[in-house]
Order: sequence, then structure tokens, then C-alpha cells
Amino acid sequence: MKKNLFKLLLSIVVAVSHIGCGESGSSTQSLGHHPKNTKQSDFDPSLLNWEVDNGSGLKILVENNYIYLQFDHTQETTFTKNIQFIIDIDNNITTGNSAENGADYIVENGYLYKSISRDQWSWKEIGKIQSNISGLVDTVRLDIPQLENKGTIFSVNAEVLNDKWEPVLYSPDGIDENGNHKKTVYRP
Repeated sequence: MKKNLFKLLLSIVVAVSHIGCGESGSSTQSLGHHPKNTKQSDFDPSLLNWEVDNGSGLKILVENNYIYLQFDHTQETTFTKNIQFIIDIDNNITTGNSAENGADYIVENGYLYKSISRDQWSWKEIGKIQSNISGLVDTVRLDIPQLENKGTIFSVNAEVLNDKWEPVLYSPDGIDENGNHKKTVYRP
């Protein structure tokens, strides 16, 4: 009994560790896994007046036609390789990718992807976006007109992934009552 329970728990841990990494056993389109864009952008994050700070490294600002997201991941210094911002643009878990708790978009290392399937890990690359990297602080700027079905309220979480594309740090950290990673909600 204990051996079977251990096997079940191990399989759950393995399955959960692959959420966010773009791996799938089916013939779906995964994320492009571009290297981090280290070029400077045309915006200065130090001049931004953040509207939301979740206290665990994730900040959000909506200004003019842009959404700015920042992830300060200085607490994770050994595995920082790749960054993902997972965005539920309509704050509705019944739309978007079910594996990512309703995510409609993912920004990975400065590239924007749109979910193209609810039930499969399938993403369409929209293209490169403005990003600014300063040490272990990543900031991205999304053009709101590129984002379909944007609601007034939306939610975001951020991940640091190691070189094997396994998540090693989340913001916000923790799991909700349904077993999904928590999200930071933007309300104007």
C-alpha cells in the first residue's frame, strides 16, 4: 500500500514539474524556448510607478496601451536560466490553456505566445516583445492591442525555469484550493 502511494505521489510530482516547460507527449506546438533577450529596451523600469506589487517579486502596471510585468527573482540565484510570465488575460480559468490554469498568453524570455488549445499544450508564437533585464530582475512590456479578449481584471504568475525547463521558483508561491499555482490579480 505504501509503495503504491509513493509511486502515485512520485508520478504526480513528475507531472507537475513539467507544467510550464512546454513538454508534451502529443503532437502539439510547444514554446520556442528562445534564449533570454539581453538587449536593452526602449523603456526604463526604474521610471515605472507600479500599481501592483505582490510582495514576492512580481509587479504589474497598466499604462497607456501597455502592460508592464516585472519579476525580481534575486532569491533564486543558482538556477536562473529562463523566465515565464503566465497571463490569464480575461481572469477566467475556463478559457485559455487548462494545464496553465486558464492562461491565454505566456511570455518566455522576451517572446509572446498565445494559447491555441484549451486541452493540449499548444501555443502560437506571436513574436518578440520589449524586455529589459537587469541582473536577476526581468521586465517586459506587452502591447495591449496584441492581446485578444483582455478584461479589465486579469491575472499573472511568474516562473524561473532551470536549463532543463523545470520550474524552480514561482511568484506568487503556493497552491490554491484546486491544486493550481496561485496568481496575482490585477484590478484597476
